[in-house]
Amino acid sequence: MGMLFVLILWAIVLIVLSLILGLITLPFSYFLCKRQRKRKMVLSFLTPGVFIGVYAVSSFVCMIIIAIILGSDIGIGDSWSIPLKNGYELTSVDTPEYANINRRNDPLQENLIDGITHIQVVGDSVIGKGADGNYFIFNLQNGDKEDNLSYQNLTIKMKSRPITLVNNNTYYWEQRKVPYIIAGIFCLLITILAIKTLWRIGLIY
Repeated sequence: MGMLFVLILWAIVLIVLSLILGLITLPFSYFLCKRQRKRKMVLSFLTPGVFIGVYAVSSFVCMIIIAIILGSDIGIGDSWSIPLKNGYELTSVDTPEYANINRRNDPLQENLIDGITHIQVVGDSVIGKGADGNYFIFNLQNGDKEDNLSYQNLTIKMKSRPITLVNNNTYYWEQRKVPYIIAGIFCLLITILAIKTLWRIGLIY
């Protein structure tokens, strides 16, 4: 339901934006275009809508594909998830500021560790900080956990390995960053091709 609401809201916003931008282009096309003025005015009005529509739809398709490949959520709605190792995942509902570690495909969705605000994957373990200010270590191989640790205890247990905890938002983004950038460029190329095709066909027929 959350995803459907977000999609409807974005659809309304993008339609209104397309209409506004389309209307803004009309005076420019009227005064700047002498040949095929009416046709170019129509094409100018349609261009923002086609651009926004094609980019939005292609982006949504790419987000679904990326989610399937990564095993994560789509990126729209009120729930977030990103896979860890060995069948575990980092999840959050409503707000990514507070996350949980769950076992994937667990019908009970038991929170093995909850209230996570900062996280780092180190080898086969996850270390992090909770909302209560304490730290934890969770073993992704056997499911063992040590919680209620002070930062000093955490550094001792990590020995010489560097601790670079990041907040949940940053961790979610880092896992998707490269595929999202590639998808964004790909969608932009598709959108530019669609606009060129629109004008080419519109000026011929």
